Amino acid sequence: METRFIKKQMTAAYQYSYTRLALNYYTLYETLTEEPELPGKGGAFLLTLNELIEAYLEGEEILNRLDQLREEVTREVEILTAYTDCFQIYEYVLNRLERSYKTLPETGYNDETFTDMLMAFITNTKESAVMNGRIRQIIGQLPVRLTKQKFYSLVLEGLSVYTGSPVDSLNDMMYTLKTESMASLPEGMAEGRRSLYETLKQFGHMDYRSLSPEAFSEAQAKLMGVSAELNEEAECFVSLQEIINDLYVLSLAKSDAVIDVSEEKLYHSIITGVLNGLTKNGDGEAEESFTALLTQLEGRQEAYYERYLRSEFPPETPELLADPDYVRAGNVDLLLSGSSFMDLKKVTAESGEEEDGTQELVDRAYLEKTAEAYFGQLETVFSGTSRPVMRAIMAKVLSDLPVYFHSIDEIKSYIRGSLESCGDEAEKETCKELLEELMDYEDKLV
Repeated sequence: METRFIKKQMTAAYQYSYTRLALNYYTLYETLTEEPELPGKGGAFLLTLNELIEAYLEGEEILNRLDQLREEVTREVEILTAYTDCFQIYEYVLNRLERSYKTLPETGYNDETFTDMLMAFITNTKESAVMNGRIRQIIGQLPVRLTKQKFYSLVLEGLSVYTGSPVDSLNDMMYTLKTESMASLPEGMAEGRRSLYETLKQFGHMDYRSLSPEAFSEAQAKLMGVSAELNEEAECFVSLQEIINDLYVLSLAKSDAVIDVSEEKLYHSIITGVLNGLTKNGDGEAEESFTALLTQLEGRQEAYYERYLRSEFPPETPELLADPDYVRAGNVDLLLSGSSFMDLKKVTAESGEEEDGTQELVDRAYLEKTAEAYFGQLETVFSGTSRPVMRAIMAKVLSDLPVYFHSIDEIKSYIRGSLESCGDEAEKETCKELLEELMDYEDKLV
């Protein structure tokens, strides 16, 4: 790649990430003054991160250790996401049982009127992406009364849009479907989270058709507690990963960045002050000193990011992927993309196909083979679960798929059929209530 482009991009990325690292690191410091312990494995990760920040400030090479830490945090987030997906299935079930235990207001809409309301909501936008998003949201809340074979045929229909697309696109969708349907869960879910794991097993073995009012209330309370626990830990890992990503950018960009000595000294002073506060219990006077320096960062983060966005990044080609400078620049771009847990690129051999085979395209045979393998995994899940949970899984899977309807009439027919085939009036009323809330929320956003 051109040296001029590399220096321009790396300088802007370096300045932006340095300011963001200083600010995020200080924010974490403030959080820990109020709550001294991070949840789960957050404390151990922070110790490692502090060591790496200190090593970087002293001029050491840390990229390999930093990459390992980033992968470890990403792994923990994958486990937390799997827990969240599982508990959302059981939340779906409990929501639809609530009216069997509590007296709640009725929506007052019959099936035909409500179908018309949903269709008006779907079609009152000209943007196809918005329309498809609304369709998927609605499918995720409608009652499910499908045979397994009908369900499998709908899944295959939804996956058919990947025919002719790169294999990686289909594989990404299959990963989502498998994790969110509990067909494939990451290893080590019980490690360090035995209580959470046991709670998950309890929900899996619960007889939802014969819950006493007390058992139902207890299950709801447990779900609320679990949700709070997962959110707290996830927020912790996101905060740590953002700091890790910025430190990663600094490590990648430092050799090409052109920065004023006084500016770098400012960032160094702030980060050193925070580090001392976190690891050596720095005195109040020292804290006041580095806190005062933060005012000098005002406006810099936004300005540097705007400058970074003005650097035009060349489109990816097999030849460029063989260029270490291009891959390094590409990873900087990924780290600043806003997706904290994005996989980073590796240098590949120069050829017409990437090493991971992403140029291979999906044909019908590959699609059907992939779908059949997934259906086999679902059969195992369905055989060990109750019908309400099976329906919740089906609803989640169908809402994850690309929209598989070919016309507005097909959508309307599916909605009407879902409502009319549900003989459980309490469940149907809850679905209508949730969908009404969805429509109200979307209207407020417009």
